[in-house]
Amino acid sequence: MPTAPKGRYTTAHLGDDNAASAMSVVHVDSRLRVVAANKPFTDLFLADSPEPGGRPFPLFFHEPAQPHLREHLTHLLAGAQPQFSAPLPMVTAQGEVVDCLVSCVAMSMTPHLSRTEYIALASIRLDTPFGLPTPLLPAPPALAEVPAHILEGLAAGLSTQQLASCLGLSSHGVEYHVSAMLRKLKAPNRSALVARAYALGILVPNCWPPQVRPQYTTRTSAVPAPCPTPTC
Repeated sequence: MPTAPKGRYTTAHLGDDNAASAMSVVHVDSRLRVVAANKPFTDLFLADSPEPGGRPFPLFFHEPAQPHLREHLTHLLAGAQPQFSAPLPMVTAQGEVVDCLVSCVAMSMTPHLSRTEYIALASIRLDTPFGLPTPLLPAPPALAEVPAHILEGLAAGLSTQQLASCLGLSSHGVEYHVSAMLRKLKAPNRSALVARAYALGILVPNCWPPQVRPQYTTRTSAVPAPCPTPTC
């Protein structure tokens, strides 16, 4: 049986390894197109069309997460970073948005005229220890000024008392806004609320102190944050 050429794998080859079958594996070319993918990927994201070759990889992701993925992949392929790992929501073949942990690594590439080569490998795991996660909201809600500041404070590790002092609220007022955000984002606790806000793109990645993206808040840019102003 002929072996697959170095730097290029078929879908069948990707599905051979038992360990690899536990996760989705995708090979991406320099134009961010899928060159090949294994069976777990096609089963979850392409149930009705099992051939992913040539499709733009970012289009498998929830729309708010697509710019983040493109940014990471651009830096990866430019050599600015050898690999990255990030929580990003993806869209299944059934149209459900699911939390995923996406890891990509740059691969060496030997030019060939007769076939397409991949230059990055992505592995994808559902971000849950108990199978399919609860689908995320189809579109993140816009947060008013106070809830946006509270979310930023929670992501920075501030307590209820610290948030109350920072924002001029009572502790009950802070808890009210936190409870409302837990319901809106369908999160069971504060840690999950922050994680889901990052996964949905509400919070800016790689930014400290944490900051809510302007498009996900109704506050105006002229309103100064009562807590320390983000530096990114």
